[in-house]
Amino acid sequence: MGRTLVGMQSVATQLPMDTRRQAKFLYWMGWRVTEIAQAIGENEKTVHSWKSRDEWDRADNVERIGGALEARLVVLIMKPEKSGGDFKEIDLLHRQLERQARIQRYQGGGNEADLNPAVANRNAAPKKKPKRNDFTEEQIEQLTTAFVDGCFDYQRDWYRAGNERTRIILKSRQIGATYYFAREALIDALTTGRNQIFLSASKAQAHLFRGYMQQFVRETIDETLSGGDSIVFPNGAELFFLGTNARTAQGYHGNFYFDEFFWTYGFNELNKVASGMAMHMKWRKTYFSTPSSMAHEAYTFWTGERRNKGKPAAQRIQIDVSHDALAGGRRCQDRAWRQIVNILDAQRRGCDLFDIDELREEYSPDAFANLLMCEFVDDGASIFPLAMLQPCMVDSWVAWGQDYKPFAARPTAIARCGSATTRPRPATPPAWSWWRHRSCPAASFACWSGSSSGAWTLPSRPPRSSASRAATG
Repeated sequence: MGRTLVGMQSVATQLPMDTRRQAKFLYWMGWRVTEIAQAIGENEKTVHSWKSRDEWDRADNVERIGGALEARLVVLIMKPEKSGGDFKEIDLLHRQLERQARIQRYQGGGNEADLNPAVANRNAAPKKKPKRNDFTEEQIEQLTTAFVDGCFDYQRDWYRAGNERTRIILKSRQIGATYYFAREALIDALTTGRNQIFLSASKAQAHLFRGYMQQFVRETIDETLSGGDSIVFPNGAELFFLGTNARTAQGYHGNFYFDEFFWTYGFNELNKVASGMAMHMKWRKTYFSTPSSMAHEAYTFWTGERRNKGKPAAQRIQIDVSHDALAGGRRCQDRAWRQIVNILDAQRRGCDLFDIDELREEYSPDAFANLLMCEFVDDGASIFPLAMLQPCMVDSWVAWGQDYKPFAARPTAIARCGSATTRPRPATPPAWSWWRHRSCPAASFACWSGSSSGAWTLPSRPPRSSASRAATG
């Protein structure tokens, strides 16, 4: 068996005098019950009984080692005369007991700090909150390189004109203008610390800038750009995403980007506020849009005629805003840099995303000219011109903010039908004979009223006099 009775007895004499504990430790050392009984002078059946009652086999490693350490430590402490080796062993055993205690805490759902005191000390100091949107210089360089390399040739015109104080761009649909200017503003904020302000025909449209930025950062450097209506960077730059409410657009300062300015209502008032945000010489203004109507308030801003208002004839200017003059982009007499980029220009200068022949089949000639060839609509002969319809427009994210959540499972809140005051109304008035009100179409919008019962009503028509009936035949 490899062990002599003398050897077993020598080991037993070094253990505590309690034979039951001696037997347990010897069993954990790998001894058999027969050997243990011989070593401690007990009956073999008694040792088997101890083993069963005290559940020696159920003890885990931590319990077995901890018990042995404790027993040996007690033996050394009780020695009346101790050598230098005894003191060293006592110190070592105490350190091992401390380690056993940390292991027990770790097993009870602890963490690395329970096993390693250095980790606990390192984590004891108050932690600083991680900075949001904090990118390294290498990451900013990656973003800048990816931005420049991802530009089409006509977008490089916009990049080269980046130092112009005012840029006004008339462009085709879907040629990447919003995507380009979102990345341009992001790079400018990261490298210069300047604020960036985004206006659009609606708040939802303005938030497209934020979505493009987040996508660009995620795909380029695998980081998250966090923020809601505003995004803040550690260098002090802040990005603001606004709608077209002039009241909410006041009080900001920075570079501003005005997307689809030809489709906003009240352009003159809004532009007065917006241009004031970039009044300092270090800020720049960028307007870009597809054309709408020649009657829109922004049309004279595009042509430069607004500058001539109130000036003597000698100081008036005439700006050539034809496609031939502005296809390559140029600074005009009013110091604003203008450019026209229609879909054919975009295709010729690298944008291979369109099938022009297919688009000509899908759109009528007038729609193709307006949406893709940058030609304005003359709605002077329209029954409902754009200038009359625009006051009916509403920014749902702003005007319906309490009842409309576009990203919720149920975007629109509808009151439960039960009382006359809570019944939902139709979103629009019912069909009606517009030709009866063609002489005064603007007033016809005002005459509709919603009742508490949920129905739309039109005030009764006053009776006509016999003279008027005779006049109309």
